[in-house]
Amino acid sequence: MESTLFRLLCLVAVFVYVSSQVPKSKIVKCAVCNSLVDELHAEIDKVDPRKKIDVGSYRLDKDGKQKLASVQYAGSEMHMLEVLESVCDSFKDYAQARHKETGKLEAIKLVVDGVMNPRFSEYEMVQDPDLNKGLNFHCESIVEEYEDDIVSHFRKSSELDKESSKFKFCNELTSICKDVKEEL
Repeated sequence: MESTLFRLLCLVAVFVYVSSQVPKSKIVKCAVCNSLVDELHAEIDKVDPRKKIDVGSYRLDKDGKQKLASVQYAGSEMHMLEVLESVCDSFKDYAQARHKETGKLEAIKLVVDGVMNPRFSEYEMVQDPDLNKGLNFHCESIVEEYEDDIVSHFRKSSELDKESSKFKFCNELTSICKDVKEEL
């Protein structure tokens, strides 16, 4: 009887402890989501704003002509689908770090333009037993689950600044960062 009661109390204690914490994976996924939006904006910024592509349907009008429209390539559906194929590869060069002032966990790029990230001194690195492979995993899961939402978000919200875009996508559209506190 005593051993059964002891086991039950241990089980309850473990359950209470685990359920009282925001899962670390949710916090990391939120950090990856924010960095993913940064990466996607960077890819859009690389494209010449004058570059256009023809889009339209395969239907023909009454004169036998295809209806096509010319749209900006950067941020278009075609561009975003191309970018989404490889964007998560960039997360191999990211690490988990905690901002020294805010305490916020972030996924930060280690190398920027061929040199160590100039903002590196603002962070304390967080040791990850998986060698940050989880960052790539979370990126791939976000892209897989929200591919259509990503394409739609960047097509419709390309004029938003990065911070507004991050909030709209990671908090409002996908709820990835919902219930994740800024400071831990």
